[in-house]
Amino acid sequence: MQKIIIFMPSIEGGGVEKNLFIVANYFAKKFNDLSIITISKSYKNKFNRNIKFLTFKSDIWDKFSRRFKYFLSIILLIKEIIKDSNSIVFAFQANIYCIIICKIFRIKVIVRSNSAPAGWSKNYLKRNIFSYFLHKAEKVIANSYDFVKKRI
Repeated sequence: MQKIIIFMPSIEGGGVEKNLFIVANYFAKKFNDLSIITISKSYKNKFNRNIKFLTFKSDIWDKFSRRFKYFLSIILLIKEIIKDSNSIVFAFQANIYCIIICKIFRIKVIVRSNSAPAGWSKNYLKRNIFSYFLHKAEKVIANSYDFVKKRI
């Protein structure tokens, strides 16, 4: 059976987190080996107790910026992939970083995207880089079918 890794570096209590709680708890009923890579431990009680948390022992890291949490989580992801290369990764944040790491290690990756590049970036190069990497993921999940079509 494949290991499922959910990648969510910074859990802060917004909309993506609500999706994370629903998806993770659903997966916990369907899969025996489910882990969440995160630096944030404050919402741990929202998850099924069968879910393993892959994080650091100290809470000091949760006080740092979101980008720094992404960096720390990428280190944890690489460590976990090296330990078990038969994994599927679901990325809820830091999609581009996660896709790059998963593609380097030939790991399947599914991303949850909540904004179309056309909506947040007027920069042609930035928008095309984002779109390019989203197309490298095996699947993109979103809140609506229309958004998935607009990821191009």
